[in-house]
Amino acid sequence: MKKSNTAVKEITVLSIGELLVAALVVCGFAIASAFLEVNYLKVILGALIGAAVTVANFAFLTVSVNNAIDSYMEIRGTREMTEEEAEKFTAEHSMEIQNKVKTSFIVRTVSMLAVLIIAFVTGWVNPLATVIPLLAYRPVLMLGEKIRKKQDPVPNPDNFIRYGDEEDAVGEESDE
Repeated sequence: MKKSNTAVKEITVLSIGELLVAALVVCGFAIASAFLEVNYLKVILGALIGAAVTVANFAFLTVSVNNAIDSYMEIRGTREMTEEEAEKFTAEHSMEIQNKVKTSFIVRTVSMLAVLIIAFVTGWVNPLATVIPLLAYRPVLMLGEKIRKKQDPVPNPDNFIRYGDEEDAVGEESDE
């Protein structure tokens, strides 16, 4: 349940960030309209399509990788394994996850290329307005992560688990 909530939160943060980027793109073109002829419908449509494809790709990535890991963990079960058993299990089943991740990558890449081809070839949308939200995906995620980390509470040292006489062990090491 927690993993699902985390994925939903990340997708929501990306969606909000991409909508803000799309709004900034439209504002940038509004400013540029003083110097250039701008078709606002193509700009708005391009920015929204770029943002939508970015969010859809991220959601697809999140769901496909989570499903691959869940199926791997389901096959693995909960019993304890020896090192040899774990290595053998990993060797036998890791290819499934890799194939799912590769398929996800191919689908996401093809969808982005299709959008870019439509933007550049057909003229239905403004290509620059479409590309900017596609490129803004990493900065939006990084900014969202920084904001999330600032909102996380600082760990309370009183809640830390202490093992034995840690202070004595640390003091002995530092005396040497």
